[in-house]
Amino acid sequence: MKIKRSAICLLFASLAVIANSLPIPHAHAYTQQDLNNINSKISNLRTQMKAYEEQASAYAAEANNIQGEINSLQAQQAALKTQIELKQAEREQLMAEIESTTKRINDNSETVGYTIAQYYYNDEVTTIERIASSESFSSFIDEEVKLSSLTDTLAGIIEENKNLKAELEVKKKNAELILEDLNTQKTQLASLEAQQAVLLAQARENESSYRELKNSAASQKASLEEEQQKILADLAAQYNASGITAGDPSKGGYPYSGRCPQQKDAFADQWGMYICECVSYTAWKVYSTYGYMPYWGGRGNAKQWPANARAAGYTVTNVPKVGAVGISTGGAYGHAVWVEAVAGNRVYISQYNARNAATNYRPGEYSEQWVDQGMYQYIYFGK
Repeated sequence: MKIKRSAICLLFASLAVIANSLPIPHAHAYTQQDLNNINSKISNLRTQMKAYEEQASAYAAEANNIQGEINSLQAQQAALKTQIELKQAEREQLMAEIESTTKRINDNSETVGYTIAQYYYNDEVTTIERIASSESFSSFIDEEVKLSSLTDTLAGIIEENKNLKAELEVKKKNAELILEDLNTQKTQLASLEAQQAVLLAQARENESSYRELKNSAASQKASLEEEQQKILADLAAQYNASGITAGDPSKGGYPYSGRCPQQKDAFADQWGMYICECVSYTAWKVYSTYGYMPYWGGRGNAKQWPANARAAGYTVTNVPKVGAVGISTGGAYGHAVWVEAVAGNRVYISQYNARNAATNYRPGEYSEQWVDQGMYQYIYFGK
């Protein structure tokens, strides 16, 4: 997986375009369209941040795999180094054997030379002269026997020299081939390790680039959310915090929004909540905001959430804050909402499955509205 620098630059450029499109504070009162626009941009940034995180995670996984390959290559290098050391020792022993064999050949050569010299001498000196030159007849006999013995073994010595020389050449060749093969392997492993190191550096750089893109998007999202709160506060003052609206065009970023309301309750989400229900939406908001959401399958009705939350160690309070889940325990199942903003004693919420004018009183739809804070208990999932 590779990404060119130019592609990353384009991604940064796209973020710059978003940054330049941030709402400018109005001299006049904000409108619901202003809120819808900024909600849409925040939703787009959330989507981009998720994509950047997925890309960064993919590069991190790739880098880990490459690091594993490098570790394996380094282990092979270490094993090969041991083999080379053993072969070096074997080669040294072989060279000692070669030296011994060479000495044997030289000794045999001297013997052959002596024998040949004796032949020349005997051919030129008569037997009477050899007897006369000997210290005694006995020594003459000894020399003759020795000469005869050397003559008999001359052919064998020559054959042995021939065999020793052939053996010597084989040993030399084998020693060089072994070292050449080991050094070739060592060079190949070093080359592979260098290539992997380049890939590792590229993967880490790509991971860092996408983390930077995500951080940039998060910074812009924070600026948008700050402006969003100003809009919400302004709208609250204008409408006395009572308006009900279809709100965010992306419907809170809820991944099952395209199936609502047609497939409401068709299946459960990953937390055991039926899709298009209020609890499924708030579970998603908790997960997408904080990165986790407890599994309360079988105990997922909204009115059960406060007890579930307390048992899990979460704060349950009557004081609202942005990013909390509001719970109403009225009715058979209760109702769960997501707190988008707080203005005085009023809270701005987003929700699913609230039958109101914004949803044409249909179940399983998304809507936003202002309500009195006393309508709900609030669960703090974040720190």
